[in-house]
Amino acid sequence: MTERWQRELRNLGTLDPPPDLWDRATSRVRVQRARDQRTRARRPLRVIGPVTAAVAIALVAGMLVLIRPPGAGRGSQGSVLSTRAGHFTDPRFGWTVRYPAGMAVAHFSGSSFVDYDGVRITSFRPDLRIPGKDFPSMGWLRDFPAGGVALQIWFEERFPAAPPLRDSSLPLARSSFSTIRPYVGGHEPAPRYRSFYGDGFGYSAAVWIGPHASRASVRAIWAVLRSLRFPALRPGTIWQHRYYVLGRAARYRAGTVTYFPAGSLPAGLASRPSRAFYLVHAPRAFYVVHQLAQIPSSRTPQCQLSFNPRRFQFFCPGTGLRWNRLGKPVGTQRGSGWDLPLTEATVAQDGHILVSPSFGDVLGAVLKGNPWR
Repeated sequence: MTERWQRELRNLGTLDPPPDLWDRATSRVRVQRARDQRTRARRPLRVIGPVTAAVAIALVAGMLVLIRPPGAGRGSQGSVLSTRAGHFTDPRFGWTVRYPAGMAVAHFSGSSFVDYDGVRITSFRPDLRIPGKDFPSMGWLRDFPAGGVALQIWFEERFPAAPPLRDSSLPLARSSFSTIRPYVGGHEPAPRYRSFYGDGFGYSAAVWIGPHASRASVRAIWAVLRSLRFPALRPGTIWQHRYYVLGRAARYRAGTVTYFPAGSLPAGLASRPSRAFYLVHAPRAFYVVHQLAQIPSSRTPQCQLSFNPRRFQFFCPGTGLRWNRLGKPVGTQRGSGWDLPLTEATVAQDGHILVSPSFGDVLGAVLKGNPWR
């Protein structure tokens, strides 16, 4: 059998023929037989049984290739509708979703102008050959079937950005999504969209619902979204080359300061050695004060900060330099503007504290008001 027919026959398992296809195919064979019977006296019989069967199979295969299942799009490009329910685990970040049978599930990732990673879950086989300008590519949305539904969850980042003080709450509520303009147009329905944070990284989630989608398929795609879960983190490790994973938030009492010496931190987060810091738990936020302080207009431009728990002040030993719990100078240096940089910490999905020394003085841009009030 030639390679072409082998390829055509492999497609039989992926296509859904109409119920009368076999009758249509065999009717042609019956017609041909009648013609053969009328002409048998005029020409010798040259076709034997096995060859006739091969012709019939080829005829059916050819007809199957020409028929597209409803809503299948113009090509699958590797997306296969699942025959049973299952779960997807993101290979990079470890988060998971559950999906029902009959969904096409495909992971995507890339790094060019932007770094992206995510999953696409659809009730149809999307045509990924349609080009798109986005990262990740959204061209497949142009051929969106009227009865289809789709969900996409993805991380997308041009430059590292400081997270909020706490990850987004899960499960993501359907009411928290807003309708936005289509990404590419064509047959794409207006998506419902929201951004959220998981384990210190920002994500996007979008849901598309075709105008003729069944209620069952709509319920199913929202159920996939509700199943989103993030993995458990391990303290004393580095998460995604960006964060120190500390203990759970409940471990640190509100109003306390915990010292982390450099030797207690895992190596490998950055090219420079690990630096000691103080973790401050204010009633409304966790934040970090690094022990190594830069002192402007001083003969000694750096000092190793100490903490006085009785006064709740940071100070530079051997000098009169002191700062309050918010890093503001007190005493003779009050109002000098020599504030200590405050680095935010974030609470991950499982309650662990994440700290990145790469983020600078961004606390004021995140908090509204005094974190101690």
